[in-house]
Amino acid sequence: MIIACPECSGKLSSAAPSCPHCGYVQKGVAAAAPAAAPAPAAKPAEPPPPELILPTDQHVKKAARMVWGEWVHSSVWRMFIGSAILLGALGLLALVFMLAIKLNDGPTREVRIEKAERP
Repeated sequence: MIIACPECSGKLSSAAPSCPHCGYVQKGVAAAAPAAAPAPAAKPAEPPPPELILPTDQHVKKAARMVWGEWVHSSVWRMFIGSAILLGALGLLALVFMLAIKLNDGPTREVRIEKAERP
């Protein structure tokens, strides 16, 4: 509603806290104006960080199966088994050579070679 300003007789809104012409402050509206003014929007509060949830035994076993499955499907295990077989074969070969050397190191026999006589 438009009213006349008591100081300057200018046009003034009844909801305005002061006169735009002379700056006269309305008594009834001045007290209500700060309450009616919208408060600045506060930033929404950030949600608290989630609490630490420990995995269950089922989840740990599933993760272990997945890791084992990845290892089985990789070529690492093939190289591991191949190297184990190769080392075993080399060890067995070395054992056979050592056994052969030990068996040949018996007491030495003197070998005498004589010439055959011709008639």
